[in-house]
Amino acid sequence: MAELLRSKCFAKEDRAMTELPWEDALLERKLEADQKDFLKTFVAFANSVRPGHTAVVLIGEKNDGSVQGVSNPDEMQMKVRRECDKIYPDIVWRSTAYVKDGKPCVRVEIEYSGDTPHFGGKAWIRRNSESIQASDEMFQRLIDLRSSAVRELAMWVGKEVFVAGDEGSVEWDERRHVGHPRFGGGTKKAHLIFVNGFWATFKIENQIKSEPIEKLLLSWHEEGKCLKVLVKR
Repeated sequence: MAELLRSKCFAKEDRAMTELPWEDALLERKLEADQKDFLKTFVAFANSVRPGHTAVVLIGEKNDGSVQGVSNPDEMQMKVRRECDKIYPDIVWRSTAYVKDGKPCVRVEIEYSGDTPHFGGKAWIRRNSESIQASDEMFQRLIDLRSSAVRELAMWVGKEVFVAGDEGSVEWDERRHVGHPRFGGGTKKAHLIFVNGFWATFKIENQIKSEPIEKLLLSWHEEGKCLKVLVKR
């Protein structure tokens, strides 16, 4: 029983370590009557969309995909602009009018900006199909992701990477009072299990090792077709 409880605790801990403010449910349908929710939705999407991906809001469509349309697509796009102008820092967005089932609608596309967190009074993020207020921990993750190194590392959380110690780099064994080559020398396969603005944690041959972000140089492992991380001395 104790072993089962420990495994559950570790599983919960692993989920927390790999959690990022990115969700796949980045499509939402809104009606003209939902204008009070536009700002919250736009902020949540801007804070949650992955780099290279696009979040979409379809104004004039119901959740079941049927179409109600909007009364004036030009005025609706002006309303969208007014709401987006309230967001700081600026988000990357565009809107277009389209016709579906003979009724005018408006499509709003929002892309990753690199300037998270965004605010519209509060910082919202996406959790599945809902927009929720970011917790303090998630808020800090959004700030950490402004760093290009942290952002790139975050894309590899939960995936296999290669890690190597800088030439001549050693780590000290306190029990034996000796130094040995970092990561055993050479390049090792590893799983990146956590990253924030200060350190990254790797699982290498059933060992957990953390390294400061400022010591990490990022490259590409051609043979493995994945990220390569060089740890400086």
